[in-house]
Amino acid sequence: MQSSFLAVAINELGVFVALVVLVAMAWKLWVTYVNTLYLRSIEWVMLEVVPPKEVFKSPQAMELVLNALYGGDATNWFLKYWKGELGQVYSLEIASIEGKIHFYVRFHKKFRKVFEAQLYAQYPQAEVKEVADYTAGVPEFTKDGPISLFGYTMKLAKDDPYPIKTYVDFGLDRAVGSLEEAERIDPITPVLETMGSIGIGEQIWVQIIMQKEINRHTIKGEKGEEKGKSSKDKAKAVIKELKEKLKIKDKEGKVSTVDRPSKGEQAVLEAIERHMNKPGFDCGIRVIYLADKEHFSGNTIGAFTAMFRQFTSEDLNTLKIASITKPPDEPWKDLGNRKLNKKKKYILADYKDRAYFYGGFDFKKIGHYFSTPIERGEKPMLLSTEEIATLWHLPGRVAETPTFTRIESKKAEPPANLPI
Repeated sequence: MQSSFLAVAINELGVFVALVVLVAMAWKLWVTYVNTLYLRSIEWVMLEVVPPKEVFKSPQAMELVLNALYGGDATNWFLKYWKGELGQVYSLEIASIEGKIHFYVRFHKKFRKVFEAQLYAQYPQAEVKEVADYTAGVPEFTKDGPISLFGYTMKLAKDDPYPIKTYVDFGLDRAVGSLEEAERIDPITPVLETMGSIGIGEQIWVQIIMQKEINRHTIKGEKGEEKGKSSKDKAKAVIKELKEKLKIKDKEGKVSTVDRPSKGEQAVLEAIERHMNKPGFDCGIRVIYLADKEHFSGNTIGAFTAMFRQFTSEDLNTLKIASITKPPDEPWKDLGNRKLNKKKKYILADYKDRAYFYGGFDFKKIGHYFSTPIERGEKPMLLSTEEIATLWHLPGRVAETPTFTRIESKKAEPPANLPI
């Protein structure tokens, strides 16, 4: 009797577990399906931002522009799980096409007016124009295809709350007239110089794909590790930990706080606190050098992989290479370069699709799912608008890259009292 009752109970439990698994799978399929429909419905727009010949604004002007993009996430259950709406994704890009440098931004078309209004408010002499996608003419990477490719993604060396070296650290937050132009150091200059040094058949692409931050951080609380915390909570925890390290023991073994931490320690605390109070974006950074096979130059790769080195700070944070398309040190680990070619194919396809946060179904291929870099193991990094503006802003005269496209003349409206 008991054994039959136990058998029935086990059977019912198995049915229940199977039902739960099926419901969970069905729910995931539904969410992915509606998300895919939403992503396919977005009307994307690619804009080129052409700076004027003279830019007298610091990168702080671009920071104010980026602040306007903070937001755009689905706000209620209906929009998220029935309409499939997702947080808005923006892509800031710099492309060098045979040495000619262009600044691009790509996002949902509905944000165009907001972006243009903010940009013209800060850079009234700049020009914004809708353009075709410059990546469209580049074929998919294949082993025997017409192009050669080298690329890498980036990550932070330390925890997110530690910022990289920004325009504030280079003194570019001061008024333009407070420094002689020759003394001004714009950290974007080495990037533009490297990108402008290439020639016929070569291209260098830089992409910052970003989305409003989500609460994904883990901190050590009184009850152990707490997950799903905001970046501000994480920064506060780091600040608390740093302050604890500034404590020393006196001769009697009692703990007392150092009244005056060193300038370096104080600068780290101030930098974290400054960035903590600014809008933050979860970001992924990709950099690609590609060329026709006959024009691909291995000599370009050295400078290409080092062009972000100026943002490094030993006390703060460093942008370092996370994944790179080069063969392993031990050739037998990738016979025939199959893994390497797959990695090259992924980085190019992800760049062209602006894929990072979201995947989806390919309705043309039944059962085919587009995986995302995050699903393949990449981790987004949190960057404040100050950090992003340092990496992507309209450079002033200090950046004199000859191939950098600028507007030569000032556009002006005709005077109101012009006789007719």
